[in-house]
Amino acid sequence: MEDLERTLTPESNDAAAARTARLPRITTERDFRVGQSRIIEMVAANAPLDKILEQLVLLIESQSQGMLCSVLLLSDDGEHVRHGAAPNLPDEYVRTIDGAPIGPKNGSCGTAMYRGEPVIVRDVWVDPLWEDYRGLAHACGLRACWSTPIMSGRGKVLGSFAMYYREPRLPTEAETRLTDIATRIAAVAIEHKLAREILARTQAALSRATESANTGEFVLSAADEINRQLEGIVQKADKGVELLNEDPPDFVQLRDTFKTISRNAEDALQFTSKIRRTENK
Repeated sequence: MEDLERTLTPESNDAAAARTARLPRITTERDFRVGQSRIIEMVAANAPLDKILEQLVLLIESQSQGMLCSVLLLSDDGEHVRHGAAPNLPDEYVRTIDGAPIGPKNGSCGTAMYRGEPVIVRDVWVDPLWEDYRGLAHACGLRACWSTPIMSGRGKVLGSFAMYYREPRLPTEAETRLTDIATRIAAVAIEHKLAREILARTQAALSRATESANTGEFVLSAADEINRQLEGIVQKADKGVELLNEDPPDFVQLRDTFKTISRNAEDALQFTSKIRRTENK
């Protein structure tokens, strides 16, 4: 990171102010709730996850002058952070952090994902958790950063949501509330995407099993079992859309709904795997 500190050009105060001044302010609770509803509608419409997370970050940033936010995703190997959304953080910072390892001393986000709990750093220029990233933070003009893990319904870390400021400070009660809203919406969006991916793999596996099965009786039996599981997935998905349209959405029921979708899809995948093993005998 020492080489990085020498090669990056610190962002000036004027540039930082110009970056945050472009953010629209949402000053009423009603407008903020409308913004949340629009993001939930994007989830229900199967919008790309990166677009959903970007709109979520912009919505939260609009609540406080000078706040910069990001969403990072946990990589498939469970050991690295991946870029999710950070529309107003310096590009150098975003590029460098993408792919960084998680661990007990890996900044606010990498440490929060590693611990599975919030990590609050008042001043990243002096905090030991940021020792390996201090030059990067200094070059990008970042001082305070607190990060909260995004958790699945089963208690698995999916990523992290972070707030940054350009001066040392601690989160206010209002910012803690915003973090709670952001992590819940992000979890719904990420789990929705994962559930759709599992469903797509299940359907593909069913198609392959049907094509390669040797007897009509076996195909019918397998199709009946998997169709039962897929029907459960569709029903729960429909229920999820209904919950998404509520104002405000019931995030507890949404979490339970997506958890059931994921479980049914995993059951279907396990069944198709059993079919393939049977065929290979």
